[in-house]
Amino acid sequence: MEDFSSDSILQMWKKGYSSQLNKYSKFRDAEQFHRIAEMCAPGQSYYYILNFTDISLDFIHPNVEHVIGINPVNVTMATLLKNCLENELKSIHIKEAICTDFITNYLAQEDYLSYKIIYTYKCTGRKGKNQTMLIQSTPLSLTKEGKIEHVFGLHTDISHLGNITTDWISFISLNGKQSYLNIKAEQVSFDPRFANLKKETITTDLTKREKEIVKLMSQGHTAKAISEKLFISFNTTRTHRKNILFKTNCSNTAELMAKCLAEGVI
Repeated sequence: MEDFSSDSILQMWKKGYSSQLNKYSKFRDAEQFHRIAEMCAPGQSYYYILNFTDISLDFIHPNVEHVIGINPVNVTMATLLKNCLENELKSIHIKEAICTDFITNYLAQEDYLSYKIIYTYKCTGRKGKNQTMLIQSTPLSLTKEGKIEHVFGLHTDISHLGNITTDWISFISLNGKQSYLNIKAEQVSFDPRFANLKKETITTDLTKREKEIVKLMSQGHTAKAISEKLFISFNTTRTHRKNILFKTNCSNTAELMAKCLAEGVI
């Protein structure tokens, strides 16, 4: 029986990445943090810099304690993985396997720093409550041999969005090249035939006002709060919401948010 534990994920990273690195080097290039601005997400977040040499954390934001209740002094990748719900580990393992295959066997080396990886998972949050998290990550630096050395990871609590599915992974280009969206976590390798390759996003056909409302919805605002923020009536907000669901072919807000997350538009 195949092992889908937190340790198996760590071992997969060590085999896929650490085995190709010889010398430990702490991440020091602060300029790369401009990428963080491109990864804004709704909800409460924390971020870290993962060093693939030994799967250690070169940096962890102290907000990790506020988001998931773990003291930053004690945080390692092992503790973060063990904080995930046990029934989520198989899905995470498969998504990370797809990610490793995409990077090492499909993506051109010149594009390693130009893709953002997105998926969702469930973990134990503060006070023992289950919560849904969105992870966005991107390689930060390469060795002289072109091997990935440091990775930036941003984890955001999106529990306020409702029952978001966690069975997909997306690879989003940061420089206008092909993105590979909403790949179901059913296989252990990357195959572009199973990705959504369309250039248009789910919000392409929405008006400017409707896009504003989608953004506010993603931040957890109620229809009443949205009405007050945009200085429109409650009924107008409800009409906008109805039109948004119709244009995006979504049956409810949770489905709309899941699709927006998978396409990186919120």
